[in-house]
Amino acid sequence: MMEKIAEMIRKQSHFWGTHIFQAGGQPSAEKCLAIYIGVPDGGERSLVGRLFQEKSEEQSEFVFRYDPDYHKEPLSDFPYLEREYRSKALWPFFSARIPPIDREDIREAIKALNIQSDQPLEILGKVARVSVTSPYEFQLEGSEVA
Repeated sequence: MMEKIAEMIRKQSHFWGTHIFQAGGQPSAEKCLAIYIGVPDGGERSLVGRLFQEKSEEQSEFVFRYDPDYHKEPLSDFPYLEREYRSKALWPFFSARIPPIDREDIREAIKALNIQSDQPLEILGKVARVSVTSPYEFQLEGSEVA
C-alpha cells in the first residue's frame, strides 16, 4: 500500500516538474548544506541550520539540524528547534527549491558545474543557492562554491 502511495506522489511530483530525491548515491562526509536567512533590509544573514546526508551500511538518510544559536521562527517542515530530523526522502522544504532537472538550462548548469543529477545538496548549494521568492540562501560547505 505504501509503495503505491509513494509511486503516486512521485508521478504527481514529476508532473509538477519536481523530483523526489531519495537518500543514497555517493554522499561526501565533508559536504553539508548551510541554510541562512537574510534580513529584508539587507542586514546580516543568520545561520538557520545544516542539512547533510549520512550513509551507513544499513541505510542512507538526510539529516537536518538547527544551529544552536538560531532562536527565531522555525522552518515549516521542522517545527522544533532542538530536534534532529532524519528522512530517507528529501523534505519538501528543500526539494521544492530544486529547479526541474529536465529543463535544458538546468541540465546545462549541472553539467557545467560537474554535478551529478542525483546530488540534491550540490544542486541546492550551487544551482539553487538563492531565489527571489525566498529569504533563504543555501551554501555548500566542504567544497568551493562559485
